[in-house]
Amino acid sequence: MTDAATPSMPPDPLPGSPDDPPEDGLGLRETKKRQTRIAMHRAAVELVAEHGFTQVTVEMIARKAGVSTRTFFNHWVTKDAAVLGVVPGEAVQLSQQLRAQLEVASPRDALRAVLRDVLAGIPADPELRELKKLVMTKEPHLHTISSGNLIEVQSELVEVLSEGMLDEGMEPEDARLCAAIVVQVGFALTRSAFGLSMTRGLDLPSAYDRVLELYDGGLREV
Repeated sequence: MTDAATPSMPPDPLPGSPDDPPEDGLGLRETKKRQTRIAMHRAAVELVAEHGFTQVTVEMIARKAGVSTRTFFNHWVTKDAAVLGVVPGEAVQLSQQLRAQLEVASPRDALRAVLRDVLAGIPADPELRELKKLVMTKEPHLHTISSGNLIEVQSELVEVLSEGMLDEGMEPEDARLCAAIVVQVGFALTRSAFGLSMTRGLDLPSAYDRVLELYDGGLREV
């Protein structure tokens, strides 16, 4: 998901050297993969900010990131995806993670765990986020692509949650409505986390935890 919408959450420090220790409990191979992907995402955003979307090519992005065009297409389907930070198969991947979480947590907590993992993988560099906002303003068509990706992701998550609620005996119509509400609220809370992260200088997972604390505490006061 990209940070413009959540996910394109969408714009963690930028990648360090390949010899940096694994981060967030990831293996070395997955850490290097994430670092390479972030480097290409940043290169794409910087180039589009400087030259405009139509003038930037995949070759330019790969060259600036220090990778081959083959490596680029191992991570991104299109130039648009690299600019937005949309990883191929994101909706399917998140739905699989949600199914796994539903084995051990309630629908609400399962979704929260998945969204927190997404936030943990998003570059938290304020400069990159501001630059990406500028690019999104200059290139309106990217908003359409980002919105389409967000809808796809949310639809997948609603389907998975509603299936879980059906298994618990809820009526089909109520299960789908409830799942939609849980997803909509969940994504709204991630947007609040982005805002809190920017204003208070918190990393995204910490900002998300604080938002949940305030939100849940507020509900108890109602």
